[in-house]
Amino acid sequence: MDNLDLTTIVSIVAGILYLLIVGAILRRRGFREWTGRFLTLYAVVLCLLELVRGISRLGWLAFLTDAILAQVVPYGTLVLALLFLHMSRSFLRLKGPGWGWWGLGLVWLAALVALENSLLSLPESLLLGSGWLGASRGTTFDVLLLGWAIFVGGAAFSTIITFTRMHQPLHRNRIAYWFLALAFTSAGAVPFFAVPDVRYEPLSSGLYLLGVLSAAYAVLTHRLFDIRQAMRRIMNYLVSTLLAVLLYTASFLVARYLFQTMPGYNPWLIGVALALLLSILFDPLLQLVRRLVSRLFSGAVYSASRTLREYSTSIGNILDLEQLATVAVGLISEAMEVRHGSLFVVHFEEGKGEGESGYFHLRGVRGMGAGEGLIPSTLSAESPVADYLRQERSPLTQYDIDLHPRFREVSSAEREWFTGLNADVYVPIYAKGEWIGFLALGPKRSGDRYFDDELTLLSTLADQTAVALENARLVDDLRARTREIERLNEDLARANLELTRVGQAKSDFIDIASHELRTPLTQVRSYSDILKEMIETDSLSAKGGTKLTQGLKKAAERLEEIINTMVDVAQIDTETLELTLFSESVDSIVKSAVDTWTTALEERNLTLTVEGLESLPSISADYKRLKQMFSHLIQNAIKYTPDGGQIRISGRMLEWTLPQDQSVEIVVADTGIGIAPEDLERIFEKFYRVGDVLLHSTGKTKFKGAGPGLGLTIARGIVEAHGGRIWAESAGHDEKTCPGGEFHIVLPVQPRSSEPENRVVFLTGQ
Repeated sequence: MDNLDLTTIVSIVAGILYLLIVGAILRRRGFREWTGRFLTLYAVVLCLLELVRGISRLGWLAFLTDAILAQVVPYGTLVLALLFLHMSRSFLRLKGPGWGWWGLGLVWLAALVALENSLLSLPESLLLGSGWLGASRGTTFDVLLLGWAIFVGGAAFSTIITFTRMHQPLHRNRIAYWFLALAFTSAGAVPFFAVPDVRYEPLSSGLYLLGVLSAAYAVLTHRLFDIRQAMRRIMNYLVSTLLAVLLYTASFLVARYLFQTMPGYNPWLIGVALALLLSILFDPLLQLVRRLVSRLFSGAVYSASRTLREYSTSIGNILDLEQLATVAVGLISEAMEVRHGSLFVVHFEEGKGEGESGYFHLRGVRGMGAGEGLIPSTLSAESPVADYLRQERSPLTQYDIDLHPRFREVSSAEREWFTGLNADVYVPIYAKGEWIGFLALGPKRSGDRYFDDELTLLSTLADQTAVALENARLVDDLRARTREIERLNEDLARANLELTRVGQAKSDFIDIASHELRTPLTQVRSYSDILKEMIETDSLSAKGGTKLTQGLKKAAERLEEIINTMVDVAQIDTETLELTLFSESVDSIVKSAVDTWTTALEERNLTLTVEGLESLPSISADYKRLKQMFSHLIQNAIKYTPDGGQIRISGRMLEWTLPQDQSVEIVVADTGIGIAPEDLERIFEKFYRVGDVLLHSTGKTKFKGAGPGLGLTIARGIVEAHGGRIWAESAGHDEKTCPGGEFHIVLPVQPRSSEPENRVVFLTGQ
């Protein structure tokens, strides 16, 4: 025991205390959190260093020579700095595991081992001294010091940045304790680097121990002692005491100066009178001084009773949710100087599936400074936050949601939503025992936390809000139902209009079908009667028979055309229009369609030009269907263009970012009577025609001649079946000025496999 000196005793006692700290950490937190794990490992490393250093001096461990100890302490110092860095990252809840720091630490330790054992073949001039603690320090010591400074500096930088970015006072108070741990830990390594003397080892051990105690207090204690409030109370006490001393001193000096020249001056009598006067006035003056000092250091000072009275009076008759949120949050902000706040309405919905417990729907109402967009959210009935707000009937702080073990199981989505509100405290509102809403209040302008008496006042204000919120919510639900009924009425009115239009379309279909079919049927019947009569009278000649059969054939072809048109429309409606795709030239398709109407163009003296189609690439299309589509568009242009007018068909290549999105655009333009703006979309509807549906023309190409009203419907169906688009453009309808019209057709070069249509498409070639 001859070696039992102060340094040895301090090392052994510190090691034992570290063991007690490790036990407390394991009992309170265990290994559930990374911060607790790092703190446990940090304390264990310090415990081993202290015990090894203390026991070795007693001579109990003969193998621990001075040379070994000279290496253990430096390596331990660097490892402690690295552990403290990662412990700081975990405590500050920084994202990422910090693999870069771990890698840097391993590389640094490897470099130290290499330098210590002369594995790098450095010049002797750089390697001054043979040991870590030698009188002369060389490269090895410099590398050690630099590594320690980098790791401790990283921890300090992370702590400072997090503290400056954090606006919630409870979190800032928590980080303030980490500054203490950082300061003590850094100071504990200073004796080793600055004054490598055994006599200073107790100081280093004590500083390290204080650092671990500070860190353990910050990690293990949820409700930390408020440093800011403690400093304010100290300042308040010091200033109040100083002012009281000055008041007493000044009073006695003034009294002595004023009364000592008076006859019969008695200092004892004057002193007693002045003491009596100050005793009477002291308490009011002291209270005034304390209020002034409190306002100077704390900010707002308010009367809870007056705030409650004004609050109850102001919100009693409010039935509008937004007005209620504005008034409620505004009054609280005026009293407590809250930066922003909002009111949330809560609706519970029972779970629909087996085993589902239901959800709380949270809808925000902008109060004051909360921004325009309060994103609604849902809380599971099993959420720890929902459970607290339903059961505890007391305010919940964001600090608790972030750090309290009770809320460890909160989902990441719920946690992010609450964090996005940037609120400090959530005050639940109850009506008839049910949770119906809550106030979300942001930080105070003074930077203070919400104290216990303020939380009690907020709970009381929330109770006052319950009736007003329930009434406003009922009114809001009634308004929502009214708006829904109005919307349903509008939908019903539109449905009635649509039914009327459909009914009219059915009537038009019957009229058009009977009108369109009557002519060829009459021709068939007439030619049949003539043929029968000529056979019976034996007057049928070869020439006459040929003429009659040609008439019958023409009437039958017209009937077939009308029936095929209706079949095409039915296939388009049921999305079963079949296509046979080949690589086709747009120019050849358009010219083939134009050739069909050459005679009609000549009869009507119309000029049709085709330009820009030769340069277009071949497209994957159904030749027959596209020819049918262009034929309908050309026929439409012929029918609504006066004699002597012009029809122009042009094309161009559209520019697209991706090759698979290449498309061509073809425009069929005319100088006809044009299309009214309200009819630009309706002309593609089935059986829709401008004017009387019974208007009839003996020719399919006569000016303003009528038809079944299905040509443009079929044209749109064919274009959309190819994955394209078609639309009409016109300056208006005018039979005198003839503004003309244009039909734009956009077709993909290759069929788009991602098209959402369900029609059957057959690809038989390219």
